[in-house]
Amino acid sequence: MEYSYSLQTTKRTVVDIPATSRLLKELRNKNGYSVKQLQEIFGFESPVAIYAWENEKCKNIPCIENFDILSKLYKCHVEDLYVLKQIDFSDLQVRENTPEYQTCRTLVNHLLEGLAVYKFDKYVTKSIYFL
Repeated sequence: MEYSYSLQTTKRTVVDIPATSRLLKELRNKNGYSVKQLQEIFGFESPVAIYAWENEKCKNIPCIENFDILSKLYKCHVEDLYVLKQIDFSDLQVRENTPEYQTCRTLVNHLLEGLAVYKFDKYVTKSIYFL
């Protein structure tokens, strides 16, 4: 027994990390803080984390607690410290020729067939019991 699955068109909101990194650097400069000053405020041993937050290629952003501290330093809301974007997942397709899909599809088929057998056996058992 084979089943077919389809994905619905979906859009998802995610943090745009490169844009957020640029924004964090811009806000630090606008508010007159150096990387060294932020390092001391956060109690980091080195400025690597600050540079990583501001480097759009690193794909690192502060944790929520550090976003909270930055919002107080920059006198803004936490929501003003990151940039959001919409990603469209409608193009996402599962290919049948991938091993992962075959394994998953096989597992789902076995589970569904097992449920069908269980329901049938349960029905037959109840029928026999009540006869």
